[in-house]
Amino acid sequence: MWKDESQQSRSHYLFQTMLWIAIACAVTLFMPKNIIEILQLDKLLTDSAHFVGMCFIASSSYLVIDLTKNVFQNYKQKKRQQQLATDIHSRMQTLTSGERAILREFYLQRQTSLWLPDQEADVKSLRGTGILIPVDFYNTTKSNEQGIKEVELMISHIARPYLTKSRLKLPQGKPSYEDISYLKDARPSYLTPIINLRKSA
Repeated sequence: MWKDESQQSRSHYLFQTMLWIAIACAVTLFMPKNIIEILQLDKLLTDSAHFVGMCFIASSSYLVIDLTKNVFQNYKQKKRQQQLATDIHSRMQTLTSGERAILREFYLQRQTSLWLPDQEADVKSLRGTGILIPVDFYNTTKSNEQGIKEVELMISHIARPYLTKSRLKLPQGKPSYEDISYLKDARPSYLTPIINLRKSA
C-alpha cells in the first residue's frame, strides 16, 4: 500500500540536521584543549563560544522533544492497533451474510485485492471496522461498466487470522453440488461472475 511520506521525509531531514548540529556543537564545546591549540581554534572558540552553546542547547532540546514525541506516538499507535484487533475480533462474531459473501469472494477469486463499489452498505461496514482497507493510500477510484465508482480493497493483516473457512462458510474439502449452489446464490449481484466456481472453491 502506498503511503504519503512527504511529511515523514521533512521530519526525518530536520531530525538529521539537528542531530549533526548537536554533534558538531558538542565536539566544538568539549574538545580537549590540546587539540584546540593544534587546530589553532582558540580565538574562534573564544569569539563564538556563546553562539555555539546556544546552537547546542537548541538542537539538543529539539532532539529530546522529538524523541519523546516519537516514543509517545509509537505507544499510542500500539494501543490503537491492539484496540483495533480487539474490535475486529469482536466484529467477526457478528458478520452479516452480505459481509461474509464479500470476504468469501477474496478466496473464491484467489485474489489479494478486489475492486468493490464503495457505496454498498456491506462494503462501507467492512471498511468502517477496519476489516477491509484500501490498497491505495489515496483511495483512488474507477468507474465500472455501469458507471458505479469502485475502490480497490484488501483484507487487513489484522483481520486475516480470524477469517477461517468455517467462519466464511466455505466448504472444508472439495465442494459438493449443494456447496456450489449456495456459494453462487450468496454472491452479491455486483461482483464479477466466476466461470469455474468449483475450481476456485
